[in-house]
Amino acid sequence: MTAYFLAFGTVKDPEKLAEYIDRSSPSVAEFGGEFVGVSEQTDVLVGVHPHQRSAMFTFPDAATCRAWFESPMYHQLEGLREAAADFVFLVFDV
Repeated sequence: MTAYFLAFGTVKDPEKLAEYIDRSSPSVAEFGGEFVGVSEQTDVLVGVHPHQRSAMFTFPDAATCRAWFESPMYHQLEGLREAAADFVFLVFDV
């Protein structure tokens, strides 16, 4: 069952975000994740959504996505991620 990983963010440091993306991409691929797309525009239809940047990835399933997120390879990037942007991450199976 395919899982979707959604990342919503407000960029604090564009250079650190670029580094975070470059360094995290191999770990996503190692867990079978694939980048779908990113947008700097979020049209909120109902409610309040504070982040202007949205990105989407697919993973084989939510368990694999969680394994990636909890992996030592990805965990080493936490500090860089937090310096780069304020994020909200969601994962769900479809």
